[in-house]
Amino acid sequence: MNFPVLNRVKHLTFNPGMKLIVMSDMHRGDGSGADDFAQNSLIYRCALEYYLENGFTYIELGDAEELWENDNFDQIYITHTPVYELLAKFHDPDPEKTRYLKVWGNHDLYWKDNEVVYQSLFPGIQIYEGIILNGTTLMIHGHQADPKCSGEIASVSKFFVHNFWTELQRFGAKDPTRAATNPGLCNEVDERLHEWAKNNDKGIITIIAGHTHRAVFENLSITERRYLESKVKTEIIKIKNDPDASYFNTGSCVHPLSLTGLEIRFDKGLLLKFIQWQYDIEGNKLAIRKIVNAW
Repeated sequence: MNFPVLNRVKHLTFNPGMKLIVMSDMHRGDGSGADDFAQNSLIYRCALEYYLENGFTYIELGDAEELWENDNFDQIYITHTPVYELLAKFHDPDPEKTRYLKVWGNHDLYWKDNEVVYQSLFPGIQIYEGIILNGTTLMIHGHQADPKCSGEIASVSKFFVHNFWTELQRFGAKDPTRAATNPGLCNEVDERLHEWAKNNDKGIITIIAGHTHRAVFENLSITERRYLESKVKTEIIKIKNDPDASYFNTGSCVHPLSLTGLEIRFDKGLLLKFIQWQYDIEGNKLAIRKIVNAW
């Protein structure tokens, strides 16, 4: 697959003192048993409060709304109103002042042609297919590198998910169209995105994506990094061991009882940190805490 032609791109200049938090794949649904986001809604809101209070710009990197399984946005909004009230605090109608940047993915491709619906909640908001940071870092959802979820084949995948998947999901079935549930497909998508970052004529040297739900930091998945750090070694396992800052993946917000993302700051250049928000125990109390990995 060739480097994608992007329909709507936001060019963002990163200045000293600026802070970004990039998350993807919330899959906010209707509150039913098929709503993968519901279990992490409280963690997500806690994370947003932190980033709001600490001056971060929030980048939502696609599949924020589950609009393959659900017919419309109304029920999603009603179910998760507290989330949208928080997001509104990041938003400013002036595109130069807003701290809320939204990118569409395959599951919320609806926003590409129906931006006006979201603008009823967030006046003046623009929804993009990609964000280019300082001319060299491309942020896209990542479905563009997944043949099952882009182009003409995507309509077939959407039909299956919309008409059959919700009921099958309640019985524990795994969606065969989703890279997140297919490790082999995850690897293929990651490899293609990495290849795009390494070989293009657009001036892009780094790609940050979502879609696969598999967190990747400097082209090493979190599983690969933890395997390399551990004392357990298995000869038959083939695993990458060379970090390469050309590709990152945010992971998702629908991991079991946790969510992941990337914080980006400026310190003599861009500084990226992989973060995880999760439930924890403090004494005899349930708490939510942020873990920052020191890679």
